[in-house]
Amino acid sequence: MSNFGSGYAPGSLTSHRPSSTESPPQPYVPEARLVHLYYANFHQAHPILVPAAFYNRQENPDYLHQVVRFIGSHYSKVLSGDDFLEQTTLLLSRDERSPTMVQALLLFSIMMSARNNRNEAVLAMSRAVSLALDLGMYRADFALRFSDGYEMQKESLRRTWWELFMWEIYLALPDCKLTLRCSDVVSEAYLPCEEAAYTSSALQPMPTPQTFSAFRARLFTLEGDSDDNSDTKQQKKNHCPFSSYSYRIEAFHILARVMVLNTVHETHPDHLQSIVNMIVSWSHLLPVEKVDVVDKYGNIDEMLFQAQFIIHYASALLHLPRSNLRPKFPGFPSTICPQTPIRLSPSLTRHIHDVKAIEASKELSNLLSVHSKPHGYSPSMIPGAVLSGLVQLAAADFHASECFEHHQNRAILVLATLSILKMQWMTAREAYCHVKATAAANLSPAATWATASSSVSEPATLTQSAQAQRPPPEAYTNLETRLYDDSNADAEFPPANAMETVMSASNMDPMDRIFMAGLLSPHIDQTCGEPLALNQFANFD
Repeated sequence: MSNFGSGYAPGSLTSHRPSSTESPPQPYVPEARLVHLYYANFHQAHPILVPAAFYNRQENPDYLHQVVRFIGSHYSKVLSGDDFLEQTTLLLSRDERSPTMVQALLLFSIMMSARNNRNEAVLAMSRAVSLALDLGMYRADFALRFSDGYEMQKESLRRTWWELFMWEIYLALPDCKLTLRCSDVVSEAYLPCEEAAYTSSALQPMPTPQTFSAFRARLFTLEGDSDDNSDTKQQKKNHCPFSSYSYRIEAFHILARVMVLNTVHETHPDHLQSIVNMIVSWSHLLPVEKVDVVDKYGNIDEMLFQAQFIIHYASALLHLPRSNLRPKFPGFPSTICPQTPIRLSPSLTRHIHDVKAIEASKELSNLLSVHSKPHGYSPSMIPGAVLSGLVQLAAADFHASECFEHHQNRAILVLATLSILKMQWMTAREAYCHVKATAAANLSPAATWATASSSVSEPATLTQSAQAQRPPPEAYTNLETRLYDDSNADAEFPPANAMETVMSASNMDPMDRIFMAGLLSPHIDQTCGEPLALNQFANFD
């Protein structure tokens, strides 16, 4: 395969094994193990290099291999990434103008961001963008000219350009001062294919690549009609699905538009509504096979997971500044979560933005619960996770005490995710500390107030009306025979007010009456604005 640049021989790099004069000696880990750690943990989130099975079959430049070792060391239980930083920085200081240098600088920028070293991350990214633009990586024929005819190398180069496109947007979020140079050029580069096709490209031909403009116009072509329940031969012939990577690229494109709009103090109603429409339609128009980020075997589609996560993150960033919610953001500027300046809404009311911001934060936490193994997360997930937790904490203050535990559990999920990531990334450690401190300040008083408010309605000496609402002790006996006995349900749980009279009507499901009577409610969180949400549950039969 093509080497794109100078090659390296295994073992030619400066070893991370310390000299005899250093104390204490660092454990020795073979290079193959570090490469494995890179591919097992990091590659799935940023899959720009060739698949793992082909990495050692090509002559990788020493600086690229050193970056792979540097990243892999962060996932080792016995090594520290600091042991590789100096040598990695030294090798990347070369003035080499090749696609592999772009790859090395991009990967280094991602890891330095995870290490919470924003200055180094921005510097490396800026060098990578400048070099990529000079080389013309955004052109349609670039991958063909620099791949020596290898399909896998073509795909790797296409992925490198689009990953750089997305990472530049991510690094611009904290202060919105970076110029999006990759977005300013017309990207003619073809879109990446599905991960399965990339991995098996040595065994079977890759699908014909598509352009981003074709992807944006997919709804107006036959390629966009993949879910019309048609089984005709013509439909199957014209069906050309786009990869999850393509949806991820569009999600970052929408995120960039949100970021730019938030820098404008007063926006035209159509500008705001345009982005709202893009976000809503993006989710509505997902093909059936891309609605779920996990397949029937439990495998996560990492690109699709990131795409959906970024879309909901963009929605939260769009609606939060125009809402009444005021999360406790970290100090400005912050690498863990960008502050959202207060903005006037030119069209929708602040109440609508409240609902939309909370809804987006819920969707973010829902995705965290699906992808329950955060070791393979991209560092770009941290700001979205932090924002989700902070919005839920703000909603706990903003809403009634009844749904306090609902918001608390979502914030706890964010903390649990960050507690795993903080063991390998410094930025996750800072994020964890901030969310935890905010939760401690918000949830403890709120929990006390919620408990106190609930006890007011139920003093030690119960009133006769309160006693009437409680089922007698025998209602808890022979429960199995009582659950579906309509004649006993009304008698055992007499209505205490007009609402309960309606709820106890004969057309109400007996199981719903059990819930409404409070028999099982201590084990069910009350959701926001839906005190009767349990009635929406499907029957248990």
